[in-house]
Amino acid sequence: MLQLKKQNMIEKGNRNIWVIAAMLLILLSTSSCGNRRRHSISHSSNYIFGIDISHYQGHINWNKVSKSKHPIKYVFIRSSMGTSAKDKKFSRNWKKAKKHRFIRGAYHYYRPDENSTKQFENFKSKVKLSKGDLPPVLDVEVESKKSRAYLRKGVKNWLKLAEKHYGVKPIIYTSRNFYKHVLKGHIDGYTLWIADYSGKPGGINWRFHQFTDQVSIKGISQPVDGNNYKGSLRSLKKMCI
Repeated sequence: MLQLKKQNMIEKGNRNIWVIAAMLLILLSTSSCGNRRRHSISHSSNYIFGIDISHYQGHINWNKVSKSKHPIKYVFIRSSMGTSAKDKKFSRNWKKAKKHRFIRGAYHYYRPDENSTKQFENFKSKVKLSKGDLPPVLDVEVESKKSRAYLRKGVKNWLKLAEKHYGVKPIIYTSRNFYKHVLKGHIDGYTLWIADYSGKPGGINWRFHQFTDQVSIKGISQPVDGNNYKGSLRSLKKMCI
């Protein structure tokens, strides 16, 4: 009995040690996540901060967003995808962003194996740009199953149609690696919006930099992408229509 009692005490002590160790690990993990989150939303005062959204962010409370502690100056809003798909929240988000005096921009998600002219027509049917809006944006981040030549030709066609229709050169969104390996040398002269979560996208003449996808904004239930604009607020406004 005494041996069994000692054994039970030892086992109980071991369990306590494991419980304490587990609690410490949880605390350390939580602290680490908190540090990552704080780091992810930090941005230099040398840049102008903005976010981009789609229907994945759900129903947005724009009153709360307009009072965010983050100095949000512009919002990119997804409008369309491929030849026929529409972002379910675009119309509402587009109107609300204007109402709350954000500089707004609309972007189209490019599907590389679908007809580029029809993709532009899809975007055009949803997006009416007005004074103070940013140029149209083409989001290109997926390789074509057909060929890179087919992809590049389609991208150039979309950009040309958009410039002709809206009277301004579009902005191109892509990742650092996709730009370097697929698009570099084929889209010269266009404003670049580069996604790179490892730091500044060196070796690229970027104007916008998406530096995280984990910004927490009051009024938005899901994390959002954080972006920096390289330049002054005045130059950002000059870019607008």
